[in-house]
Amino acid sequence: RGHRVGLIARRAELLAEVAKQVEAAGGKAAYVAADVTRRSDVAEACAKLEADLGPCDLLVANAGSGGPTPGHKVPIEAIEQILDLNVRGVLYAIGAVLPGMVERKSGHIAAISSVAGFRGLPGTGGYSASKAYVTTLLESFRLDLKRRGVAVTSINPGFIATPLTEGNRFKMPFLMSAEQAATRIADGLLGRPAELTFPWQMKFLMNLARILPNWLYDAVIGRASPMK
Repeated sequence: RGHRVGLIARRAELLAEVAKQVEAAGGKAAYVAADVTRRSDVAEACAKLEADLGPCDLLVANAGSGGPTPGHKVPIEAIEQILDLNVRGVLYAIGAVLPGMVERKSGHIAAISSVAGFRGLPGTGGYSASKAYVTTLLESFRLDLKRRGVAVTSINPGFIATPLTEGNRFKMPFLMSAEQAATRIADGLLGRPAELTFPWQMKFLMNLARILPNWLYDAVIGRASPMK
């Protein structure tokens, strides 16, 4: 689609593979291996990519992790690891490119949140909390940046078939392939929307859950949730 693609993740061999695929399709790509939970690493990686590819026009902060964090076990270390990646990773990526966008009065910030951030889901307090943080942060930034030429999009997918979800021991409703999700995101970002939530079935259910009173939410979700 005419974009030059800058890639950041931990494993250089996988980044090289994706970069080759981009270039085989006629595009241009560069990559830097970095740990997105380290602010200095992210800043350095983004600076290198911008030096090679030019200023960042669109950031998609995609790194994330999850896993069970049942409240009765008080899994502090597991929750800390989730927050470290899902929150710090997004924040550091935004911090690395947003000042340049504000200065140029153009750009687009997008981050992968989740429908799990709409309300607290049983057994996944750490993940739901981290995604609620991302969604709320982006909403606030969207308002701050609206008159500065920078768009902000919160991407809220349902269940996607990835290595992260392979370990789930429950049936995942409305499961989408990674390819389907990527296409949906790429198409949706063209319109620079405030929110991109899919599939529609999960969007409907989770928006409904948002407005349920606590007593009804507890009764329905506590009984029906596959993650209990």
